[in-house]
Amino acid sequence: MSWSTLGIAELPARRSWTASHTALASAFTVVLLVDAAQTRDLARRGWPGFREANPLLGPRPSVGQVNTYTALAAAGMMTAAAAAPPRIRPWLLGAALAVEALTVGGSVRNGLPLRIH
Repeated sequence: MSWSTLGIAELPARRSWTASHTALASAFTVVLLVDAAQTRDLARRGWPGFREANPLLGPRPSVGQVNTYTALAAAGMMTAAAAAPPRIRPWLLGAALAVEALTVGGSVRNGLPLRIH
């Protein structure tokens, strides 16, 4: 072993994703993007009669804040899922998907459309 690969050789083995892990991660990402699209639409329209419920964003975030949060939320969730042991990963992704699905469902019940733009 050369000195240049010594650090890499000591890294833990790659944790493989099953098809169900990938499906859950994909579904989470799609629903996160729908949530972000709904929130961006409200931000563009000046939050008429609405306020953001996520305390990390504040009551009326800008489009830029929504975009930044969405990118960080996606990257954070995928990083956590990748680092999680394979038996925990579906629970983590499933919980994130459930939270996003409930959020989007609540927004639809309040009159916001389901769309990605």
